[in-house]
Amino acid sequence: MSIKLVATDMDGTFLDDKGQFDMERLKNLLLRFREKDIYFAVASGRGLLSLEKLFDEVRGDMIFIAENGSLVEFRGKDLYEATMPREFYLKVFDKLKESPFVNVNELLLTGKKGCYVLDTVEPSYLSFSMHYNENIQPVADFSEITDEIFKLTTNFSEETVADGEAWVNENVAGVKAMTTGYKSIDIVLDYVDKGVALVELAKKLNLEMNQVMAFGDNLNDLHMMQVVGHPIAPENARPEILAVAKEVIGHHAAQSVMTYMEGL
Repeated sequence: MSIKLVATDMDGTFLDDKGQFDMERLKNLLLRFREKDIYFAVASGRGLLSLEKLFDEVRGDMIFIAENGSLVEFRGKDLYEATMPREFYLKVFDKLKESPFVNVNELLLTGKKGCYVLDTVEPSYLSFSMHYNENIQPVADFSEITDEIFKLTTNFSEETVADGEAWVNENVAGVKAMTTGYKSIDIVLDYVDKGVALVELAKKLNLEMNQVMAFGDNLNDLHMMQVVGHPIAPENARPEILAVAKEVIGHHAAQSVMTYMEGL
């Protein structure tokens, strides 16, 4: 098996049950990957700024697939991006206000320079969002934003997340809503996801998809798992992910992804 690119989801996959990872193990792994000419990418719904902060010590040795596939960055260079025109995301927001499931005070827009919430944001949602996003700025109206926007993110209750996601996909043109776990959904352009981004990345690196391995656990990882030659899931993954995985490994809480990669 000639693997030249390894991509992994973060929450519920690469990170343990405390949302952490072992930096020293990763440093040693990346050293071995360099020797074997293997690229390493994290593919996450998190924003680029958040990922760069989390992996600051090794960021030069990693590829970041951020915003659920809206942006691919390697050593400070954008290899792929899909941003929403200003008129478009404002129109999407206006449509979301019609949803019986969406609370506009639990909604965040992610851009190149930072993230944006209304200044009426629920304090609990703001606190939650700060775990996954950097540079969150309150605005009186989203029309004030001058940044380029990748996606919208919102939260639902556990009981309404499926219905909320379905409402967006049925009623808002030009976008795709996908659950990210933790009762959240990301709303991206309708042609965007981690799988699309990974295919584009492989093209840039002159790799075939049978040279790519991916780890994932949730529905926003599904297309990524379908397009790679070697999809692998931790045992805690959703049934839909387990169904497409060629191999199922230990629970993410035991850092099973790191252990598997160390064996490559």
